[in-house]
Amino acid sequence: MITRLRLQLEGLGWLLAWRITRLLPERWAYRAFERLGARSMRRNAKRRAAVETLLAPVVGEDRLRATVEDAFRWYGRYWAETFRMADLTDEQLDARFKIEGRENIENGYRAGGGVLATLHVGNWDAGGRWVAKRWPLAVVVEVLRPRMLFDRFVEHRRALGMTIIPLERDSDPTARCIEQLKEGKMIALVADRDLSGSGVEVSMFGRKTKMPPGPAVLGLRTGADVIPAAIFQRDDGSWLARVFPPVERPEGTGPEAVQLYTQRLAEKFEELIRAEPAQWHVFNRYWID
Repeated sequence: MITRLRLQLEGLGWLLAWRITRLLPERWAYRAFERLGARSMRRNAKRRAAVETLLAPVVGEDRLRATVEDAFRWYGRYWAETFRMADLTDEQLDARFKIEGRENIENGYRAGGGVLATLHVGNWDAGGRWVAKRWPLAVVVEVLRPRMLFDRFVEHRRALGMTIIPLERDSDPTARCIEQLKEGKMIALVADRDLSGSGVEVSMFGRKTKMPPGPAVLGLRTGADVIPAAIFQRDDGSWLARVFPPVERPEGTGPEAVQLYTQRLAEKFEELIRAEPAQWHVFNRYWID
């Protein structure tokens, strides 16, 4: 009962912060959330240690402290940007959004639909909105607690033009994704964290972790391209999307092919993370070794 009440109060707090952030001038909102991120780093030793462990193999000891500080700052900034995303007009979004590799999305769509495999880097909501305005897009989303906060995010992303597929227990998101691909839509998966416990073991930055098999399974079952992408934040409130060519598809459809496909995707993720390691927004245990 106490845990449920605490979750409800936390959810109400997030929804109140969402509303207040939309009332503030943009610069004030960014500054406030960046300071909240820095405060979280100072006060939450467990979370700070998790980020240090995450980034140590990426940046090395000499850059670790500064990168961890930037990671908390950028994560605070992510929330301010997301809360204010619906207030931008399409023209304002276009003016702030730059993309490298747009042709890779266009080619995937022309081929009958593709899988955009992104990760918790920068601001994936900005990328989702930009893509959804140009191509039909369905996104698989993690179910948040409390439910009221998750429902608000679903409403938010639908308003930005995305079809939502919740990653819920006793549901079959893979089947729903396949249906969407058969209709010629693009599918977006945030695919660097294994939330189900049934992920595929891969190597990144010389360490072991697990990633969800979803992109590989969809690519192998449907023949759709698996296209790695990330959307990086910029200090001036703009975003830069980098979209890579499709990951090389292995032969076969069995577990070995899924593992190899996922490992190849992990190597592309590695390249994206190296570009802006402080914008890798993972604040839980990641490495399994």
